[in-house]
This record gives sequence, C-alpha cells and structure tokens, in this order.
Amino acid sequence: MRVHFVGIAGAGMHSLALYLSELGHEVSGSDVCIDESRRAFWADRGVTVYDSQVAENIAGADLVVYSSAIRRSNPERAAAEALGIAQSRGEVLARFANAHPFSIAVCGTHGKGTTAAAISFILSMLGHRVSHILGAVPIGEREPCVCVPGAEFLVSEVDESDKTHLHHVPKVLLINNVEADHLDVYGDLESIVDSFEVHVRRVLAAGAAVVIHYAGVGAGLLYERLADCSSIYWIVPDGADSPVRAPDLAYEIAEPDGSGHCRVTLRDCGGDICQLLPALCGRANAQNLVSAIGVAIVCGMEMKQAASVLPRYRGLCDRCEVQRIGDVLLATDYASHPTCVENDIAWLRKRAKRVIAVYHPYRYSLMSHHWDALCHALAAADGVYLFPLDSGGEPVVAGISSEAMAAGICAIRERSARAFDSCEALYDVLSRDVESDDLVVVFSGGEVFAKVRERLEAARSAKNRA
Repeated sequence: MRVHFVGIAGAGMHSLALYLSELGHEVSGSDVCIDESRRAFWADRGVTVYDSQVAENIAGADLVVYSSAIRRSNPERAAAEALGIAQSRGEVLARFANAHPFSIAVCGTHGKGTTAAAISFILSMLGHRVSHILGAVPIGEREPCVCVPGAEFLVSEVDESDKTHLHHVPKVLLINNVEADHLDVYGDLESIVDSFEVHVRRVLAAGAAVVIHYAGVGAGLLYERLADCSSIYWIVPDGADSPVRAPDLAYEIAEPDGSGHCRVTLRDCGGDICQLLPALCGRANAQNLVSAIGVAIVCGMEMKQAASVLPRYRGLCDRCEVQRIGDVLLATDYASHPTCVENDIAWLRKRAKRVIAVYHPYRYSLMSHHWDALCHALAAADGVYLFPLDSGGEPVVAGISSEAMAAGICAIRERSARAFDSCEALYDVLSRDVESDDLVVVFSGGEVFAKVRERLEAARSAKNRA
C-alpha cells in the first residue's frame, strides 16, 4: 500500500509511520513543524515529507492517516475523506495491530507508554521476538517503534482519548487504570467506564484475554459492570477496598526509599511470592510494572522470571526522566493528570532539598473537573510556576485560569505559586530563581522541555563563569 501521514512529525504518527515503512509499505507524509533531524531520518528511508499540506500530496495514496490534531478542513484530510481513504491514527493502528497473530493492547487513562514498553522489554529479555508501537522513545533506544521480522508479539500503546481504542480486538487487552480524563470527549467518569466495559466485552467475545489492574477512582465501577465476566485476570493491591476476593495477582508497594525507589512484593493466585526493586522510581511506576508482569504471566511467562528482568528496564524518555544540569536536577514529565503529578512530586522530593514544579494547565474540561486535586498535588512542591492555560480549542470557563490556580495553591499551603502571561516570561524568571541543588520538574510536552533545558543550561553556565 501507499500510505500518506498528515502530521507525520507527531510522536504517535511517527511511530506508526515507521512501523508501516518497516513492514514494506510505501510511506509519505506532511508536516508544517518537522525539524531537520526528522526530515533527514525520513529521507534516509526514501520517504518523502512535504512542508506544506495541499490536496496534491495525497495523489496515488491508498490510505491517508491523520492525527487527532488535524482538523476536517485540512486540505489533505478533506481530499482523502472525499475519496473515502481517510482514517484516524487510532483506527489505522487497530487495523494493523489486529492483523498481527498475537497483539497486546495497553489501555488506561495514564501510564500506558511506560507499561507497554515494560511488557515489550520483559518478553524480549525472556527470549521472544517482539515488535512495539509506542508514543515515546524507551530510554537507551532511538525510536518509539520496533518492527522485528516474524515477531511473536506486537505490543501497542492504545489511546482512548478519541474512542479509537474500541477498534482494537487484540489477543490480550490490558486496562491499566480507570480515572476521569479526556473529559472533552467523554464528559464524565461514567462515560469512560462505559467505553472500557464495551471494549472488554468485545474482546472477551472474540475469545481473547483481558487483564485489569484495579487502580484509579473508576476501578470499582468498572468491576461492578463486569462482575459477570469470570475470565478476567484481576490485579489488585493489598489493602485496597476491592470487591475482588481472589485476585489473580496481588501486590504490596513499600514506601519509597531515600532515592525514590519502591520495593514491590508480588503474590500470584497459587501463593507464590517474589520481590521486585525497579530501576524506575515512584509508586505509579511500580504499579505500571506490576501491570506489565500480569500481562507477561497471561502470555505464558512465569511471575519470577518476569520480575527478575525488570530491574534493568529504564522507562521512557520524558516520562519523569531526571537529568543533571550543572548544579540542579531537571525532571521532564509528559503528564497533566493530578494522580501523576502527586505521585511524581512525592518521589522526586526524596531526591532534592527543594522541588520546583512547572505546570502547563491544559483544557478547561480537565482543569475544572480536577481543580481541587490539581491544586493540592502542586501544593506539595516548594514552588510552582504556571504557564498560561492552553484551552485546546475549548470555550472559556469562568473562574478557571492559571492565576486562579496559583491563588488556590497558595490558599492550601504557604507556597510560592506564580502564574505567567507568557511562556517566555516564565522561562526568564525560572532560570533566574533556580538555586543550587534544586530539582525542577516540568509537567508539559516536548517543545517546553527543550526550552527549559536550554534556559537552565545557559543560566547554570553563566553562574559557573561568574
């Protein structure tokens, strides 16, 4: 097939385009924001990437894939829809993943990438041929996609934000957690639970396996909906107020040690027990790794074998990845949900005397629903810097702003919380304010991460010269 990608520079689009290219399909793409390194990457593979997006670019294409950021008015998408050859990224991922003999789909409102990469790592380390399609790059690798000829398993990070997860009918489905997210699409928690219930029942009806981690505020509601499904593999934390009386995999997470690592004790349904001390820090990451072990068990691996290789798994780039910049530490975290923010600040506090949180508020629907939880989560930092709120195209909600969030944080705890009317203003003040041995954690995305790194490097170098 000839497959054209509208918005090929996006992380998820890049990963899927690379997978199809490696399978032997003829790939082309377009993006108005592609950088020179990515352009060279595709040129080396004989892939044409256009700077502009015009209808002529799709000539001869059998399939045109568009990302969630591409509007219907886009000339390439509009022309493809008129020809009946347009599909969203999520639909195309499902199409090719479903065609694999043994596909593993990783869903859940957060932690999908870390968990999917951990599943791929376990299976690979235990001697299996594994392909994966992720939205981020595993630390130590160059690309978010690996396409292994004759792969026994294909692991996919599956996004539920646009409901395209419902197209996936894998051999193993994991629901990693259930929380209120993507509220611009779903509206409320019940609607998210509805979609997961539909997905689970569809996969079970196809004769596949389902693994559900009893985590997140919606886990109990999902269990009630699926109580009649006896074949589900349940993962449940010890001490949880859970109606799952005989979980297939139970676990206990100890408090983080001085560097933020959490020791995990696992117990399978046969009573076997093993210990895991992950290389990744934090409680949320420990939970993600437990999910990965559960999937590995369902795929035929032994619990102790799966746990034995995970101390070598290093996680994903920019998923609370910590690096040193002179005399300060920088953590970059592609996260906005309060559960992630709270978890990550908690373990990062073990690493530094002062934690500075830089947060990018996104979408009125998410901010308004999680307002109190976000203010409390951010108030755990010693200082908070807030970017201007990005509406994501949503209509303004009165009373929801970065300035109001700063006031809310200060009302909870006597903290320095500041809102800025421009990104540049925040970068300037942050780079001046950071002190030796501080840890700065940035909750945002790639372009912001790069800019904060650049400003901190310049500021620390200037300090050293002085």
